[in-house]
Amino acid sequence: MKTFKALASIACILFCTVTVHGQKKSGPDVVISGHGWYGIDIEQTRPNLKSYGYMTYEAAVGFQTNPADSCSYAHTFGYPMISAGLSLASMGDFKFHDQSKLPSLYSVFGSFERSLIRKKHASFGYMLDFGVTYNPGRYDPVNNPGNNWLSFPVMAYFGAGAFAKWHIGKRWEVGADIMFRHFSNGRLALPNEALNALGGGLFARYRLSDYEYTRYEGVRKPKYEFKKGMQYMIVLGGGLHSCMAEWNAYVETEPDPAKKEQIHLKKHPKLSISLDALYRYSLRYATGLSLDVFYSSNMKELEKSDRIVYGDEAVDNSPGYDPISVGIAFVQEVYWKNFAVHVAIGAYPYRHKGVNGPEAKALGDRERGWHYEKAGLRYYMPKLGDTFVGFAIKSHSIKAEYLEFSVGIRL
Repeated sequence: MKTFKALASIACILFCTVTVHGQKKSGPDVVISGHGWYGIDIEQTRPNLKSYGYMTYEAAVGFQTNPADSCSYAHTFGYPMISAGLSLASMGDFKFHDQSKLPSLYSVFGSFERSLIRKKHASFGYMLDFGVTYNPGRYDPVNNPGNNWLSFPVMAYFGAGAFAKWHIGKRWEVGADIMFRHFSNGRLALPNEALNALGGGLFARYRLSDYEYTRYEGVRKPKYEFKKGMQYMIVLGGGLHSCMAEWNAYVETEPDPAKKEQIHLKKHPKLSISLDALYRYSLRYATGLSLDVFYSSNMKELEKSDRIVYGDEAVDNSPGYDPISVGIAFVQEVYWKNFAVHVAIGAYPYRHKGVNGPEAKALGDRERGWHYEKAGLRYYMPKLGDTFVGFAIKSHSIKAEYLEFSVGIRL
Protein backbone atom coordinates (compact mmCIF):
# COMPACT_ATOMS: atom_id res chain seq x y z
CA MET A 1 0.00 0.00 0.00
CA LYS A 2 2.78 2.46 0.87
CA THR A 3 4.57 1.77 -2.40
CA PHE A 4 1.31 2.25 -4.29
CA LYS A 5 0.74 5.65 -2.66
CA ALA A 6 4.27 6.74 -3.54
CA LEU A 7 3.87 5.73 -7.17
CA ALA A 8 0.41 7.32 -7.40
CA SER A 9 1.68 10.67 -6.12
CA ILE A 10 4.60 10.59 -8.57
CA ALA A 11 2.33 9.69 -11.49
CA CYS A 12 -0.12 12.51 -10.71
CA ILE A 13 2.59 15.20 -10.58
CA LEU A 14 4.27 14.08 -13.79
CA PHE A 15 1.04 13.57 -15.71
CA CYS A 16 0.07 17.19 -15.02
CA THR A 17 3.53 18.36 -16.13
CA VAL A 18 3.48 16.45 -19.41
CA THR A 19 -0.07 17.60 -20.14
CA VAL A 20 0.86 21.25 -19.70
CA HIS A 21 4.15 20.97 -21.58
CA GLY A 22 2.59 19.07 -24.46
CA GLN A 23 4.75 18.04 -27.37
CA LYS A 24 7.13 21.01 -27.44
CA LYS A 25 10.44 19.97 -28.92
CA SER A 26 12.64 22.00 -26.63
CA GLY A 27 12.60 24.21 -23.59
CA PRO A 28 14.76 25.35 -20.70
CA ASP A 29 16.92 22.73 -18.99
CA VAL A 30 14.30 22.26 -16.27
CA VAL A 31 13.36 18.98 -14.59
CA ILE A 32 10.04 18.23 -12.82
CA SER A 33 10.27 15.49 -10.16
CA GLY A 34 7.99 13.38 -8.02
CA HIS A 35 9.42 11.30 -5.17
CA GLY A 36 8.05 8.73 -2.72
CA TRP A 37 10.29 7.64 0.16
CA TYR A 38 9.90 5.22 3.08
CA GLY A 39 12.13 5.61 6.16
CA ILE A 40 12.78 3.76 9.41
CA ASP A 41 13.57 5.49 12.73
CA ILE A 42 17.16 4.34 13.29
CA GLU A 43 17.13 4.74 17.08
CA GLN A 44 14.07 2.55 17.76
CA THR A 45 14.16 3.34 21.48
CA ARG A 46 10.96 5.41 21.62
CA PRO A 47 8.60 4.63 24.51
CA ASN A 48 5.21 3.22 23.50
CA LEU A 49 6.20 2.88 19.83
CA LYS A 50 5.39 -0.38 18.04
CA SER A 51 6.15 0.57 14.41
CA TYR A 52 9.12 2.55 13.18
CA GLY A 53 8.43 3.55 9.57
CA TYR A 54 6.84 6.50 7.75
CA MET A 55 6.26 7.75 4.19
CA THR A 56 7.43 11.00 2.61
CA TYR A 57 5.99 12.49 -0.59
CA GLU A 58 7.86 15.20 -2.52
CA ALA A 59 7.48 17.37 -5.60
CA ALA A 60 10.37 19.50 -6.92
CA VAL A 61 11.48 21.68 -9.81
CA GLY A 62 15.16 21.56 -10.73
CA PHE A 63 17.60 23.23 -13.09
CA GLN A 64 20.17 20.98 -14.75
CA THR A 65 23.51 22.72 -15.26
CA ASN A 66 25.50 21.64 -18.32
CA PRO A 67 28.75 22.39 -20.20
CA ALA A 68 27.10 25.28 -22.05
CA ASP A 69 26.81 27.19 -18.76
CA SER A 70 29.41 29.81 -18.02
CA CYS A 71 29.33 29.05 -14.27
CA SER A 72 32.77 27.85 -13.18
CA TYR A 73 31.33 26.16 -10.08
CA ALA A 74 28.98 24.07 -12.24
CA HIS A 75 31.98 22.83 -14.21
CA THR A 76 34.07 21.95 -11.16
CA PHE A 77 31.16 20.11 -9.51
CA GLY A 78 30.46 18.04 -12.61
CA TYR A 79 27.27 19.85 -13.70
CA PRO A 80 24.91 19.21 -10.77
CA MET A 81 21.15 19.67 -10.71
CA ILE A 82 19.86 22.27 -8.23
CA SER A 83 16.21 21.97 -7.16
CA ALA A 84 13.60 23.47 -4.88
CA GLY A 85 10.69 21.44 -3.57
CA LEU A 86 7.92 20.72 -1.12
CA SER A 87 7.55 17.58 0.97
CA LEU A 88 5.01 15.92 3.25
CA ALA A 89 6.30 13.48 5.87
CA SER A 90 3.41 11.32 7.04
CA MET A 91 4.27 10.85 10.71
CA GLY A 92 0.83 9.40 11.34
CA ASP A 93 2.27 6.16 9.94
CA PHE A 94 4.00 5.61 13.29
CA LYS A 95 1.93 3.33 15.54
CA PHE A 96 1.95 3.63 19.35
CA HIS A 97 0.83 1.29 22.09
CA ASP A 98 -1.16 4.14 23.67
CA GLN A 99 -3.18 7.02 22.19
CA SER A 100 -0.13 8.97 21.04
CA LYS A 101 0.12 10.26 17.50
CA LEU A 102 2.40 12.49 15.48
CA PRO A 103 1.34 15.15 12.98
CA SER A 104 2.43 15.28 9.36
CA LEU A 105 5.47 17.48 8.74
CA TYR A 106 5.56 20.03 5.91
CA SER A 107 8.93 21.09 4.50
CA VAL A 108 10.33 23.54 1.98
CA PHE A 109 13.76 22.41 0.85
CA GLY A 110 16.59 22.95 -1.60
CA SER A 111 18.45 20.03 -3.13
CA PHE A 112 21.91 19.58 -4.67
CA GLU A 113 22.27 16.47 -6.86
CA ARG A 114 25.53 15.46 -8.52
CA SER A 115 25.99 12.61 -10.97
CA LEU A 116 29.41 11.04 -10.51
CA ILE A 117 28.88 8.60 -13.39
CA ARG A 118 26.85 9.44 -16.51
CA LYS A 119 26.04 6.90 -19.21
CA LYS A 120 23.54 6.78 -22.04
CA HIS A 121 20.96 4.81 -20.07
CA ALA A 122 21.96 5.34 -16.41
CA SER A 123 23.54 7.78 -13.97
CA PHE A 124 24.81 7.37 -10.40
CA GLY A 125 25.68 9.94 -7.74
CA TYR A 126 24.74 11.63 -4.47
CA MET A 127 22.31 14.30 -3.23
CA LEU A 128 22.07 16.75 -0.30
CA ASP A 129 18.90 18.42 1.03
CA PHE A 130 18.56 21.47 3.30
CA GLY A 131 15.20 22.81 4.41
CA VAL A 132 12.81 24.31 6.93
CA THR A 133 9.94 22.25 8.37
CA TYR A 134 6.60 23.20 9.89
CA ASN A 135 5.33 20.94 12.68
CA PRO A 136 1.62 21.56 13.48
CA GLY A 137 1.59 19.27 16.53
CA ARG A 138 2.82 19.83 20.08
CA TYR A 139 3.95 17.84 23.10
CA ASP A 140 1.21 16.80 25.51
CA PRO A 141 2.43 14.50 28.34
CA VAL A 142 -1.10 13.25 29.08
CA ASN A 143 -2.87 12.91 25.74
CA ASN A 144 0.09 12.71 23.38
CA PRO A 145 3.24 11.66 25.28
CA GLY A 146 4.78 10.13 22.17
CA ASN A 147 5.28 13.54 20.59
CA ASN A 148 8.38 14.25 22.66
CA TRP A 149 10.48 14.12 19.48
CA LEU A 150 9.09 17.18 17.74
CA SER A 151 7.78 19.76 20.21
CA PHE A 152 8.35 23.08 18.40
CA PRO A 153 6.48 24.49 15.36
CA VAL A 154 9.61 25.24 13.29
CA MET A 155 12.47 22.82 12.68
CA ALA A 156 15.51 22.35 10.49
CA TYR A 157 15.63 19.51 7.96
CA PHE A 158 18.71 17.84 6.47
CA GLY A 159 18.99 14.90 4.10
CA ALA A 160 21.88 13.09 2.40
CA GLY A 161 22.02 10.02 0.21
CA ALA A 162 23.00 8.21 -2.98
CA PHE A 163 20.94 7.51 -6.09
CA ALA A 164 20.81 5.49 -9.30
CA LYS A 165 18.60 6.62 -12.19
CA TRP A 166 17.73 5.26 -15.62
CA HIS A 167 17.09 7.44 -18.65
CA ILE A 168 14.06 6.45 -20.73
CA GLY A 169 14.23 8.19 -24.06
CA LYS A 170 15.34 11.82 -23.97
CA ARG A 171 12.75 13.27 -21.58
CA TRP A 172 11.96 10.69 -18.89
CA GLU A 173 13.99 9.15 -16.09
CA VAL A 174 13.14 6.92 -13.14
CA GLY A 175 15.33 6.11 -10.18
CA ALA A 176 15.86 4.82 -6.68
CA ASP A 177 17.75 6.28 -3.73
CA ILE A 178 18.96 5.56 -0.21
CA MET A 179 18.84 8.54 2.16
CA PHE A 180 19.43 9.62 5.74
CA ARG A 181 16.99 12.30 6.97
CA HIS A 182 17.14 14.43 10.12
CA PHE A 183 14.53 16.74 11.73
CA SER A 184 15.35 18.86 14.80
CA ASN A 185 14.32 22.16 16.39
CA GLY A 186 17.90 22.89 17.44
CA ARG A 187 16.95 22.82 21.15
CA LEU A 188 14.64 25.81 20.82
CA ALA A 189 12.24 23.81 22.98
CA LEU A 190 12.14 20.60 25.01
CA PRO A 191 11.49 17.76 24.82
CA ASN A 192 13.35 17.43 21.50
CA GLU A 193 14.42 13.87 20.87
CA ALA A 194 14.46 14.76 17.14
CA LEU A 195 14.01 12.22 14.36
CA ASN A 196 16.76 10.38 12.48
CA ALA A 197 15.65 7.99 9.78
CA LEU A 198 17.24 5.86 7.08
CA GLY A 199 15.34 4.52 4.10
CA GLY A 200 14.82 4.25 0.39
CA GLY A 201 12.64 5.81 -2.25
CA LEU A 202 11.50 5.84 -5.86
CA PHE A 203 11.32 8.86 -8.12
CA ALA A 204 10.32 9.77 -11.64
CA ARG A 205 11.18 12.88 -13.67
CA TYR A 206 10.26 14.68 -16.83
CA ARG A 207 12.68 17.01 -18.61
CA LEU A 208 11.56 20.04 -20.57
CA SER A 209 14.56 19.62 -22.88
CA ASP A 210 16.27 16.57 -24.36
CA TYR A 211 18.87 14.71 -22.31
CA GLU A 212 22.11 14.29 -24.26
CA TYR A 213 24.67 12.43 -22.18
CA THR A 214 27.38 12.91 -24.80
CA ARG A 215 27.64 16.64 -24.04
CA TYR A 216 29.05 15.75 -20.60
CA GLU A 217 31.75 13.45 -22.00
CA GLY A 218 35.27 14.59 -22.66
CA VAL A 219 34.61 18.16 -21.56
CA ARG A 220 37.85 19.89 -20.70
CA LYS A 221 37.54 21.75 -17.41
CA PRO A 222 39.72 24.86 -17.54
CA LYS A 223 41.56 26.23 -14.54
CA TYR A 224 39.59 28.97 -12.87
CA GLU A 225 41.00 31.98 -11.13
CA PHE A 226 40.35 32.32 -7.42
CA LYS A 227 42.10 33.85 -4.44
CA LYS A 228 44.37 31.02 -3.35
CA GLY A 229 46.02 31.11 0.08
CA MET A 230 45.23 31.77 3.73
CA GLN A 231 41.95 33.36 4.78
CA TYR A 232 41.30 34.74 8.25
CA MET A 233 37.83 35.37 9.65
CA ILE A 234 36.27 36.84 12.78
CA VAL A 235 32.82 35.46 13.54
CA LEU A 236 30.23 36.50 16.15
CA GLY A 237 27.41 34.05 16.83
CA GLY A 238 24.45 33.58 19.09
CA GLY A 239 21.25 31.66 19.67
CA LEU A 240 18.75 30.40 22.24
CA HIS A 241 19.03 27.16 24.19
CA SER A 242 16.61 25.09 26.28
CA CYS A 243 18.57 23.24 28.94
CA MET A 244 18.27 19.45 29.12
CA ALA A 245 19.36 19.44 32.76
CA GLU A 246 16.50 21.77 33.67
CA TRP A 247 14.06 19.48 31.87
CA ASN A 248 15.40 16.43 33.75
CA ALA A 249 15.11 18.31 37.05
CA TYR A 250 11.52 19.23 36.27
CA VAL A 251 10.66 15.62 35.45
CA GLU A 252 12.26 14.54 38.75
CA THR A 253 10.30 17.02 40.86
CA GLU A 254 6.88 16.95 39.16
CA PRO A 255 5.18 13.59 39.73
CA ASP A 256 1.82 14.67 38.26
CA PRO A 257 1.97 14.12 34.46
CA ALA A 258 -1.04 16.38 33.94
CA LYS A 259 1.04 19.36 35.07
CA LYS A 260 4.00 18.64 32.82
CA GLU A 261 2.25 20.23 29.85
CA GLN A 262 2.27 23.54 31.72
CA ILE A 263 6.04 23.75 31.76
CA HIS A 264 7.66 26.74 30.08
CA LEU A 265 11.41 26.24 30.14
CA LYS A 266 13.42 29.43 29.94
CA LYS A 267 15.33 29.91 26.70
CA HIS A 268 18.88 30.90 27.60
CA PRO A 269 21.10 33.04 25.35
CA LYS A 270 24.26 31.43 23.97
CA LEU A 271 27.06 33.54 22.50
CA SER A 272 30.30 32.77 20.69
CA ILE A 273 33.28 34.41 19.07
CA SER A 274 35.48 32.51 16.63
CA LEU A 275 38.77 33.13 14.90
CA ASP A 276 39.04 31.03 11.73
CA ALA A 277 42.21 30.40 9.74
CA LEU A 278 41.51 28.54 6.48
CA TYR A 279 43.67 27.72 3.49
CA ARG A 280 41.78 27.89 0.19
CA TYR A 281 43.48 25.50 -2.20
CA SER A 282 40.81 25.19 -4.90
CA LEU A 283 37.74 26.95 -6.25
CA ARG A 284 35.56 24.62 -4.20
CA TYR A 285 37.41 23.92 -0.96
CA ALA A 286 39.12 25.58 2.00
CA THR A 287 40.40 23.75 5.08
CA GLY A 288 41.74 25.00 8.39
CA LEU A 289 41.27 25.50 12.13
CA SER A 290 39.04 27.59 14.34
CA LEU A 291 39.54 28.90 17.86
CA ASP A 292 36.10 29.15 19.49
CA VAL A 293 35.09 30.86 22.72
CA PHE A 294 31.55 30.08 23.93
CA TYR A 295 29.47 31.82 26.60
CA SER A 296 26.54 30.08 28.35
CA SER A 297 24.23 32.28 30.40
CA ASN A 298 22.54 29.57 32.47
CA MET A 299 25.24 28.35 34.88
CA LYS A 300 23.25 29.13 38.04
CA GLU A 301 20.18 27.33 36.72
CA LEU A 302 22.35 24.42 35.58
CA GLU A 303 23.91 23.99 39.02
CA LYS A 304 20.50 24.15 40.68
CA SER A 305 19.12 21.51 38.32
CA ASP A 306 22.14 19.25 38.79
CA ARG A 307 21.66 19.28 42.55
CA ILE A 308 18.12 18.00 42.05
CA VAL A 309 19.03 15.29 39.54
CA TYR A 310 22.50 14.14 40.67
CA GLY A 311 22.68 15.26 44.31
CA ASP A 312 24.87 17.70 46.24
CA GLU A 313 27.87 15.39 46.43
CA ALA A 314 28.13 15.02 42.64
CA VAL A 315 27.87 18.78 42.15
CA ASP A 316 30.38 19.62 44.90
CA ASN A 317 32.90 17.17 43.40
CA SER A 318 32.42 18.44 39.84
CA PRO A 319 34.92 20.75 38.07
CA GLY A 320 32.58 23.69 38.67
CA TYR A 321 30.30 25.88 36.56
CA ASP A 322 32.14 28.36 34.34
CA PRO A 323 30.08 30.19 31.67
CA ILE A 324 33.16 30.34 29.41
CA SER A 325 34.26 27.36 27.30
CA VAL A 326 37.13 27.23 24.81
CA GLY A 327 37.20 24.96 21.76
CA ILE A 328 39.56 24.18 18.89
CA ALA A 329 37.98 22.79 15.73
CA PHE A 330 38.95 21.35 12.37
CA VAL A 331 37.01 23.33 9.74
CA GLN A 332 36.00 22.54 6.17
CA GLU A 333 34.20 24.91 3.80
CA VAL A 334 32.74 23.94 0.41
CA TYR A 335 31.86 26.81 -1.95
CA TRP A 336 29.22 27.44 -4.58
CA LYS A 337 29.58 31.03 -5.76
CA ASN A 338 29.04 33.17 -2.62
CA PHE A 339 27.50 30.33 -0.60
CA ALA A 340 29.55 28.00 1.59
CA VAL A 341 28.70 24.83 3.48
CA HIS A 342 30.57 25.20 6.77
CA VAL A 343 31.42 22.13 8.87
CA ALA A 344 33.49 22.04 12.07
CA ILE A 345 34.50 19.19 14.40
CA GLY A 346 36.08 20.36 17.64
CA ALA A 347 37.26 19.52 21.14
CA TYR A 348 37.24 21.52 24.38
CA PRO A 349 40.64 22.10 25.98
CA TYR A 350 38.78 24.13 28.63
CA ARG A 351 35.21 23.51 29.76
CA HIS A 352 33.67 23.31 33.24
CA LYS A 353 29.96 22.57 33.04
CA GLY A 354 29.40 20.70 36.27
CA VAL A 355 28.47 17.03 36.38
CA ASN A 356 29.48 15.15 33.25
CA GLY A 357 30.24 11.66 32.04
CA PRO A 358 27.94 8.61 31.89
CA GLU A 359 25.43 10.01 34.39
CA ALA A 360 24.52 12.99 32.20
CA LYS A 361 24.56 11.00 28.95
CA ALA A 362 22.22 8.41 30.44
CA LEU A 363 19.62 11.17 30.82
CA GLY A 364 20.07 12.42 27.26
CA ASP A 365 22.35 15.34 28.19
CA ARG A 366 25.15 14.75 25.68
CA GLU A 367 26.46 18.31 25.70
CA ARG A 368 28.62 17.58 28.75
CA GLY A 369 31.09 15.70 26.53
CA TRP A 370 34.56 16.82 25.43
CA HIS A 371 33.80 17.27 21.71
CA TYR A 372 31.32 19.17 19.56
CA GLU A 373 30.18 19.62 15.95
CA LYS A 374 28.88 22.48 13.83
CA ALA A 375 27.21 22.27 10.43
CA GLY A 376 25.54 25.04 8.48
CA LEU A 377 25.60 27.56 5.66
CA ARG A 378 27.29 30.92 5.12
CA TYR A 379 26.62 33.61 2.54
CA TYR A 380 29.54 35.89 1.67
CA MET A 381 28.95 39.46 0.45
CA PRO A 382 32.06 40.70 -1.43
CA LYS A 383 30.44 44.08 -2.13
CA LEU A 384 30.14 44.66 1.63
CA GLY A 385 33.81 44.13 2.41
CA ASP A 386 33.63 40.32 2.40
CA THR A 387 31.27 40.23 5.36
CA PHE A 388 29.03 37.20 5.69
CA VAL A 389 25.96 35.92 7.51
CA GLY A 390 25.24 32.34 8.41
CA PHE A 391 23.52 29.79 10.56
CA ALA A 392 24.57 26.42 11.93
CA ILE A 393 23.46 23.76 14.36
CA LYS A 394 25.94 23.23 17.15
CA SER A 395 25.66 19.71 18.55
CA HIS A 396 27.31 17.08 20.73
CA SER A 397 27.30 13.49 19.48
CA ILE A 398 24.71 14.60 16.88
CA LYS A 399 22.38 15.96 19.61
CA ALA A 400 21.64 19.65 19.10
CA GLU A 401 22.74 22.24 21.66
CA TYR A 402 21.37 25.30 19.86
CA LEU A 403 20.76 26.89 16.47
CA GLU A 404 23.42 29.55 15.99
CA PHE A 405 23.04 32.63 13.79
CA SER A 406 26.28 34.40 12.94
CA VAL A 407 27.81 37.42 11.27
CA GLY A 408 31.48 37.77 10.38
CA ILE A 409 34.10 39.28 8.14
CA ARG A 410 36.79 37.69 6.01
CA LEU A 411 39.97 39.69 6.62
